[in-house]
Order: sequence, then structure tokens, then C-alpha cells
Amino acid sequence: MSRRWSCILAAVVGANGVIVTEVAHAGDFDALGRYVPAADAVAFVDFGADFDPDEDHFVPDDVPVECIGLVPDYTLVDAADALSGDSYAHVETDIFDGCAERFLVKLPEEQASYRATLWMRHGSIDAQMTVSFPEESGRETMVAKMGPTGRVTSDGWVELASNAFPVDGQAAEAVYLRVYDYDDEGSEIDALEVRRVDDPYVGPTPCAGVGDPVCGEESVCIYNQCRLGRLYVPPLPDDPIRDQMVDMMQSRLRVFYGGRKTRLLDLPKALAELEAIRKAQTAWEFWSGWGHAWRLLHDWHTRASASISGLDRDKRLNACFIEGDADASQKVWAKHPVFKDVLVSHVGANGNHGIAQGDRLVAVDGLHPAAWALSIREVDWGWWQANDDDVYAELMERMRGLILRYATTFSIIHCDAQSGTCEDVPEIYRVADLPTDTGGHVRCDNRPFYHMVDSPGDSHDVGFGFFKGPIVEAAPQEAVYGLLWDTLFGGGDPNGYVNSNIKAAYDLFEQSARGVILDHRAGNGGTLDAAELVTTLVRPPEQVLVFASPTELGNWDGPADPLEGLALFDQLKNLAAMNAGSSNYDPDMPVALLLHRDGSASDFMPYGMKGAPKTQIFGPGPTAGAFSTYYELEYWAGLSFRLASGDSIGSDGATLIGSGVEPDVVVDQKQSDLLAGKDTIHETALAWVLANLKP
Repeated sequence: MSRRWSCILAAVVGANGVIVTEVAHAGDFDALGRYVPAADAVAFVDFGADFDPDEDHFVPDDVPVECIGLVPDYTLVDAADALSGDSYAHVETDIFDGCAERFLVKLPEEQASYRATLWMRHGSIDAQMTVSFPEESGRETMVAKMGPTGRVTSDGWVELASNAFPVDGQAAEAVYLRVYDYDDEGSEIDALEVRRVDDPYVGPTPCAGVGDPVCGEESVCIYNQCRLGRLYVPPLPDDPIRDQMVDMMQSRLRVFYGGRKTRLLDLPKALAELEAIRKAQTAWEFWSGWGHAWRLLHDWHTRASASISGLDRDKRLNACFIEGDADASQKVWAKHPVFKDVLVSHVGANGNHGIAQGDRLVAVDGLHPAAWALSIREVDWGWWQANDDDVYAELMERMRGLILRYATTFSIIHCDAQSGTCEDVPEIYRVADLPTDTGGHVRCDNRPFYHMVDSPGDSHDVGFGFFKGPIVEAAPQEAVYGLLWDTLFGGGDPNGYVNSNIKAAYDLFEQSARGVILDHRAGNGGTLDAAELVTTLVRPPEQVLVFASPTELGNWDGPADPLEGLALFDQLKNLAAMNAGSSNYDPDMPVALLLHRDGSASDFMPYGMKGAPKTQIFGPGPTAGAFSTYYELEYWAGLSFRLASGDSIGSDGATLIGSGVEPDVVVDQKQSDLLAGKDTIHETALAWVLANLKP
């Protein structure tokens, strides 16, 4: 058949965030439009007459149990419009069960580097080359993600390519293409081609932590192994497309990103980082710079994710860390002038390496833990940070994972719960020396103890649960009740799971309580309807803020002063207001709200409760200040991006993004209390509730 092909010379982001780029390619098309592999191709699979399902289709030993024994999720289709030969493979996998299709390629038994290309159409796939090794070798499976090159044909075929990937042909058990299909009707693939390239073979290389020079500029030390960055990102765009892609994303950021604080202070840093990657010479330099630009936006909602984030750990640090007041050990290790002390909130039964509740984390790689965490932003694809410059709770919640992933050493001051005293010298742990252990972790929810019979227990797995009932430290006649939960994802359904559970708790309080403690110390946000519902317990109706939508106010830095903000509030209050409170609230009920790490709808909710009659907010510091919504962009090769957009305006005309809700009572968890089995924040709140009980 006649077929035309072309290179896409413009960067395009559509509704699904697809960006097309151009790189050097492999085979080519003959005069009739038939694909012909390169003369130096070392492997070529065209799903034609030479394809043997018994030999070329591969099922590894670790395939998910849900996928074992299923009818193969691919069919060979005879078709005149096959890219190469007379047939292609139609792939239709069950992505929800993690099922994929895999096709073997046979490579020389030598150490070399290769680049793979694949053509696809009529759907959406995740494709990667995979190199597996015998279990007894102890070597990790290696993957190389694939992304578009810019070559397309007139009948819809799109070329994908990997970056150069190393293969130890003597040690490898199998080399294969793995394909997930995301389309309900399946996708078509053809012409899998592998060529040897000049990039040097790179074998497994141990390292001591992030920044270890043994890894060089093109790798990053993760879990004590140098990870070749280009394996986890798409190919490097050629110069013209690279400029267009940077132009496009800078334009998107200028139009849609953030609110007043984040646009004026943080957006310029991200734009400058994007400008710098115009000169990138490698795929890893380009895409890692792209991800770093996202992280410079300094926003709770905003993230850049890549498949390098999904590497499996082989060690465990089964302990959770929170900021607090190390009053029992400050004579041993002085308080930092900027950052709060870091305490061990709670630990799991196993894999804690002798670390116990009430111990203190004093250093990671010689720095205060918060300072160290901030120092790795450039390489940390899991970065999560509050908008408010004074909030580090998100970093602490992720601390154990960051240590295992990036650190060389960490230092713990051990303390004795019986005597309430601490050792004079910290113990220094080397991450590389921790035993191999892939066991699970206790959840980190910023709650060292629970105070109701109905609770998550030792797992600390609050998740989407709602726990309610009497507070055990209060006497029955005092009738103090609590609600412990983390999600506000009401989804706009007043009778849905989240809103029904909040209503059920409030019904219980109305019938039985003389005082209430709302424990939301790991507030994961959600939707405005649930945030509004929570406020109905504590205040009369009031419009407390409005949300300035980015789709209506694009490329806008927000009101320049409170007077302009008040004008905008009046303009939007009947269209996009947060309506807090209820005429049925109980003015005599004391309500304590406990916060620690809270953002998004978990910012809006306490904002709506702030200043309410007989209500006090308790916590160590502000919420995240993430008063916005967000957009999400999905790209090839496992890259995805989330972009915060918009701002909220208070009834006083102030812009809210970047300024978290301050507690009425600022209270830090004390180390001495942890050692004595006490929850400082809860006990402070309980004392206030008991002093203000409803008659």
C-alpha cells in the first residue's frame, strides 16, 4: 500500500497532555511506504509469519496471580495496513489487574548498549524494554521506558523509542518488550526493532548516597545503587522541538499556575529552570530539569512524577518522625536556630533497628533533617512541600523513605522511656549497612497515640476510615467525644461515603456529647462540600472566602491589595464562595480541632472554623496554605505532572495561597511526653474542652 510518513516539528499538548518530540530514528520506509528495519538491527519483530507465539511471547515467573492462565491479551491481525509485513499485534490488557503483554527479543551474549523502537496506533500504551536476571544472581530487573520520537505515518502509526539501555547478554535471563494498554478497545503495535548504539555499557554500580561522585552526572544514587537516569525518561527532543516544548510549558505556567504568592515568588524560579534546559545535551538533563522546574513551584498540589519514583526498596526503616520539642535531649544536642527538633512519633514492631518512640533524629548526612531534605529537591521526584514557607510537616512525614532512598547516614539519640533520660552520644546508622528487609511499614499519620476505643490500632492505617466515639481519658459524665479521619473527598455527594460518615459523627455528638475533639492531623484534602460540612458544627452561616478560577482569570497575579481583593470577593461571593457554618450549630459545644499536616480542602476546612464561637484549633504550626485547585497532565514513559491553579480570597480581601491556617493554640509534641506515653497536642486540647464543657 502507499503510505506517507513525516516528522512532527511542533510540540503539542492536547487534552491528554501528549507532547510529541523528534529524535534520531532506526529503520525507514521504502518507496511503497513499507517499513524496512535498519541494516544493523540486531533484533526485529514484525508479528508476521516468523512470529512464534510459543517462543516469542513471554510470561515471567513473577506475573500477577490475576493474570496467570488468562487467554493471551493480544491477537495477531492479518492486515494490508500493517506497518511491516502482513500483520500486526492487537494488544488489549487488563490494566486494572496489572496485566501486561511481553514479547521476547534475542540479543547477542555480550555486554553492550541498545536502543529500541516500536510503532503503535489506535490507542494508548505504556511500553518499556525489560532486562531480567535469574533470581540467584541478586541483580535487579532493568527497564527502559519508551516515548514518541516525532515520526508518524499518514495512516496513524506513531513511533516510540527508548534511550540507550545496557544489556549484559551473558547474565540476562530474558530481554523483552512489556506493553500495558490503556485503551478500552485495545491498541495496535508493530515493528519492534533493536539496534546496538555506541553508548558505553554501564553495569550495576554501588553508591553511598545522593551526590556520590561514582554515579556521575547521568545517574543518581537511589537505594545505594547508581540509577541511569535516561532509562526512566523519554528521548531527548531535537533542538527545534525542544525550544517549542519549553515555550509551550512556560506559556502554560504563566497562564494557569498558582495564586498571588506562588506566582510572584516561585513561578520566576521555575521559568528560569525551564529556560536552562533549552541547552540540555542529554535526555536525563532535559527531563530531570523539567521535573526540577515543577518542584521549584513550591506548591502542595504541584508535582512531577517519573517511573524512577517506583523503584523497589530493599531495606526498611519502620519508624515515623514528627517535628516537636526535644526537651529531654537538648542538653545533648542543641536546638537548631531555624528548624524544630525531629522526634520519633511511633514505630512498627519489626524493622525499627532499635529506634523507639521518643527517640530523636538529629542529623541526616550531617545536616538537620529538614535542611537535608530541602537539599535533595533537585533529585527527588517524589517531592512534596507546603506552600507556606514555614511548614515542613510533609518532609517529616516522608523522612524515613527519603533516608532509605537517598541518605548515607542518619543519627539517632536514643532515650529510655522508664527513666525519661537520653543517651549522651547519638548512634550513627549507615543506610547501606541496614539488613535486607522488604517488609511493610507502619503508617505515618502524625498521631503518636489514639484516644478512642474505635481506632486504627498499631497499623496507624487511617486511610479513608472514620473513627468516632468517647475519648477514653475523659470521665463518662464529662462526655467528650471524638472523630478521627483524614479525608475530605466528599465528591459533591451529600449522601456519599465521606459526607455520610461526617453526618453520622455529628448526629452522635448532638445526642451524647458535652465536648468534641476533631483529630485531622493528616488531612489529605478532598472537596469543598465536605470541608463546608465539617464547619456546620461550630458556627452560624457565613461566606468566608471565594475561589478565583484560573480558567476565568488566566495569566493574572491576583489582587494587588486588600481593597482590590474585597472588590473581587464581592464579585464572586454568589458564584464561587465557601459557605461555612449552619443555622443549626450548637453555640454551647466546645470543639477542639487538631491539625499537623493538612492541605487543600484540609486548609479550607480549618479556615472555615477559625474564629468560630467556642472553637479552638490546636497544632504545631500552620496548615499547608494550598488554597487552589489543580490540573493534571499525563505524558509518555511514565511522566506525569500536576499543576496548581487559582487562589482564594478571604472576606477581608486577603489572598490565601501560601499562608496556612494558624492554630489558635500553638503546641509542639514534647519528647518528655512521648517517653511518658503522652500525646501533648491531644492532652492540651482535652484540657481546654474539659474546662469549657457544655452544661
